[in-house]
Amino acid sequence: MDAIEIDQAAHRLYTADRSNQGVDIFDITAPSAKYLQTIPMPAGPNGLALAPDLSRLFVGVGNGSVVAVDTNPTSPNANKVISEIKTGAKSVDLIDYSAAHHVVYASNGVAGTLTTVDSGTGEIKGQFKVGFALEQPRFDPADGMLYVTSPDADALFRLDPNDGTVKKKISLGGCQPTGFAINPRSNQGVIACRNSILGFDLRSDKSQKFLQQPGGDIVSYDAKADRFLVGAPFKPGQGAVGILGGNPIVYITTVVTGALGKSAAYDETNDVVYTPDNRPNKAGLASFKMPAGGPGEMPPLSTLIPFGVFLAVIALFFVILGRSADPIRRPEPIAPRVRRNRVT
Repeated sequence: MDAIEIDQAAHRLYTADRSNQGVDIFDITAPSAKYLQTIPMPAGPNGLALAPDLSRLFVGVGNGSVVAVDTNPTSPNANKVISEIKTGAKSVDLIDYSAAHHVVYASNGVAGTLTTVDSGTGEIKGQFKVGFALEQPRFDPADGMLYVTSPDADALFRLDPNDGTVKKKISLGGCQPTGFAINPRSNQGVIACRNSILGFDLRSDKSQKFLQQPGGDIVSYDAKADRFLVGAPFKPGQGAVGILGGNPIVYITTVVTGALGKSAAYDETNDVVYTPDNRPNKAGLASFKMPAGGPGEMPPLSTLIPFGVFLAVIALFFVILGRSADPIRRPEPIAPRVRRNRVT
């Protein structure tokens, strides 16, 4: 499974299921997800983008198309493919949707192009050539610009969404970026890098590096919780979700899942974070409660600094009580698995 999206109002979770070449739907009305069905796709699905205002789910697929799915439960076409929009490229990877402009932005991956699609008519509005392999496109309602990450260029590109003109190529200093998400209220974002995470200020183009969580892939942002979720499939412990938030953005914590999930999404109703469980023979979902604590409570410092303070406090505690004890180090919570027909 690749991308994951949640329709908060409808209590539905969608995953891009490449193994079954479809989009899996889960009911998340309760705190434990329940598998409902898989919607067949014409090719392996990659990126997902919800358009709740249109009752549509858009899917980027491996044959170069953007597929539209009807998510209106009262529609006769509910949970069915209603259109396949061919971009002319060999593949569509990650995508984004702008409700204000009713446009889907689709990355064509190694082709180095971005395709814009009218979400209402399915018309191809434009195809922008950037010239480097691309990952996550994001439209920023705060400044009206279109952004896209490129690991090959080691850069974040700022484009005019109307004609695709590259306004600026922002070098990221060895990041090799993949996923990217934006908090439009603060006009700041989080970028997943090969060996770190970047907090990025889109007003000043300045970044801050967080080394606590390496190896991220897809990044999502939930405005209600003010949390960025970074799916990290390989580090640490063979699968984790890095959590950041606040203004300015700070690293909060990492939850080790062991599930190899590339992405994560937050269920606002039940206060649960979901990530795909991509372990062999255990395909489904893993989940955990959103960790308590607000942004700012864990500053983005070297891990040695808070650990040193912790030891100093323990030492003082020993002196006062006149006895010694070992500090307790609690492991990161391991997420329970959610299989398609049974929650564990």
